[in-house]
Amino acid sequence: MNQALASFLFAAPCLWSLLASGPAAAEEPPQQQQQQRCPAELRVGVLDYELAPLLLGKDKSAPPTGKLIDWIRQAVARSGCTPRLQLQRLPITRGRELLARNEIDIWGVAFPGAELLSISALPMQQDGQVDAQLGFYLSSYSLYVDGNSPQPISWDGQTLRGPEDMRVGVAPVPALRAVLAERNWTPENGLDTQNVLNKLVQGRSAVAILPDMLMATQPAEVLARLRKLSPPVLTSWYYSPISKDFFARHPAFVRSFWLEMCKAGRAEQRSRVGCRE
Repeated sequence: MNQALASFLFAAPCLWSLLASGPAAAEEPPQQQQQQRCPAELRVGVLDYELAPLLLGKDKSAPPTGKLIDWIRQAVARSGCTPRLQLQRLPITRGRELLARNEIDIWGVAFPGAELLSISALPMQQDGQVDAQLGFYLSSYSLYVDGNSPQPISWDGQTLRGPEDMRVGVAPVPALRAVLAERNWTPENGLDTQNVLNKLVQGRSAVAILPDMLMATQPAEVLARLRKLSPPVLTSWYYSPISKDFFARHPAFVRSFWLEMCKAGRAEQRSRVGCRE
């Protein structure tokens, strides 16, 4: 036997062993891949006040209910994952703080903005803009005034006219406060949307920015007292921002979640604009 043949016969078993074991080492078992793609738990924070029809109930200690909660559960189920789902109601400022610290994984509903992008992940386009085709619910906010106010207040889409000392009620929503800053309106800061509405109804403020979908669900006696000014001051899609740490660990799950939320919300609103697959 010559030296070359002897060397080949010696090396062949080792080479075969490497070839046979290579793919198995490179490819993880499907179950392990699924475990890495799927989170073991999902910590979701939502507003602690009513935002009908998305969030229902004014008891801040009660478990959250509403269409938003139904869509979250549905989106998780359709992802193929079965994480332990933890839902908690939180004041808006507290919720954003926990999201920034990666102490919750998802903040249920929010308008996009620079502040939100700095602390969380949102579905983005290649041009660096938030993807409007993955927002899940189109919402508008309008100015509402106290119909019993002795001083006239008007809005034509460009200029808000009223008393010189007029203050505009606003919830701690960065996108809304940005509107006031851009227009140099003096804010009457509320603790949350419900607090802003209460101040307006009680005559403690003359004008406030409020979500139209919530106002449409108010009792007749509340609507009779207030007057809506057109056009809306802000119209935008709602999104579910994700903590940056969670997105880095489970990007495929997050993309599936955003898509399913988009499909559910747009089906509810019968939107003719589809979601970006």
